[in-house]
Amino acid sequence: EGWKSYIPESGPLIVSVGNLIALKGHALAIEALAEIDGPRLAIAGSGEELPKLQTLVDQLALNDRVHFLGQCILTDLRDLLAAADVFVLPSEREGLANVWIEALACGTPLVITDVGGAREVVTSPAAGRLVERTPQAIAAAVRELLANPPARGEVAAHAARFSWEVNAAQLAAHYRRIIDQNT
Repeated sequence: EGWKSYIPESGPLIVSVGNLIALKGHALAIEALAEIDGPRLAIAGSGEELPKLQTLVDQLALNDRVHFLGQCILTDLRDLLAAADVFVLPSEREGLANVWIEALACGTPLVITDVGGAREVVTSPAAGRLVERTPQAIAAAVRELLANPPARGEVAAHAARFSWEVNAAQLAAHYRRIIDQNT
């Protein structure tokens, strides 16, 4: 039951997933929510920043709109991402975050910062938005995606090139090129 009680009866759901550490930028997502009327924000993860984030929620009077879910098991995470209208993760740095691909595979567009492999993932407006690491930029991108949501199938198509099958084929081709160069 847990996280399912946070799905709004009506209105949008924003989801953020990651360790509750400053690097992930959950505070920025909360501050952005304060600039958007209506949606709820569900944050899945645990970590040292939880008390600080709860204080921020109290200060911004968002207690009824921000929900800390703690750690989620994989099946709950999949269902949570599929229920979301937008996925937000304003990280200070990342490589190529698995959760970005998981959200896309669930048909949920991303609002992420332009770090690490973000440009490999957000290759069209249907995949989401790359934003500056500010509450204002995050809020603007979320509002834009909520006003004009891309089709879930179109969003999910962006995850296909990150499948195990595609990655295995690319790795095998790379090894073949190396072997061919050395024979």
